[in-house]
Amino acid sequence: MIRSRDWVESAFGKFAWEDDPGRRGAVRILGEWERRNIVPLDPPFELRDGRGRPLSTIRCHRLVAPALGRVLADLMRRNLCHLVNTFDGCFVARHMGWDPRRSLSRHAWGIAVDVNARMFPYGSEAAQNRRLVDALKRQGFAWGGEWRTPDPMHFEIVDLAQPARPLRIVVDGERVVDGFMYEGRAVAPIREVAEAIGARVEARVSAGEVEVMTPGYKPEQG
Repeated sequence: MIRSRDWVESAFGKFAWEDDPGRRGAVRILGEWERRNIVPLDPPFELRDGRGRPLSTIRCHRLVAPALGRVLADLMRRNLCHLVNTFDGCFVARHMGWDPRRSLSRHAWGIAVDVNARMFPYGSEAAQNRRLVDALKRQGFAWGGEWRTPDPMHFEIVDLAQPARPLRIVVDGERVVDGFMYEGRAVAPIREVAEAIGARVEARVSAGEVEVMTPGYKPEQG
């Protein structure tokens, strides 16, 4: 399944954009759309990008973050983290195939992910591990490997059966960041909220831990 541009804009919003003169195929999103809709997602296990560098945060659309978070949590719970050899991007403001003559990529909305790009390049008949494909499909993603011209690295959201609701985070009367409500819980970027109250944040990805240190806090010396 491939959703129409109208569906994407209705579900995730419209934005103005211009081509980036400094990078062929990239675009610049104008206005407030990016700040209001693209949020950080901290993966529950270590990911690496296409150059082998540790990836501590994924940037994606706030309405897709819950689904992607559930996918990663499911893979970790079932000891399938190894199926993600590289995580090659979610929110990337660009045209399809980095070709300025083509339409905007779903990555420009932060609603698509590329996984194991070097192993499964565009046009390849090679298939990702079915357990990985199914984990993403269960959370509303379509797999590009099933398209007429296969793109087996690519997954994009096509079903928001359990949509997250937008949430404004306000500190002392001032809006500091956007989050979302999902399954009765408020989800928001920890760092932005902490900094708004004068706290510091230290992420320890390998330990699966984030520490928020409020003003005046002094860690115990051990």
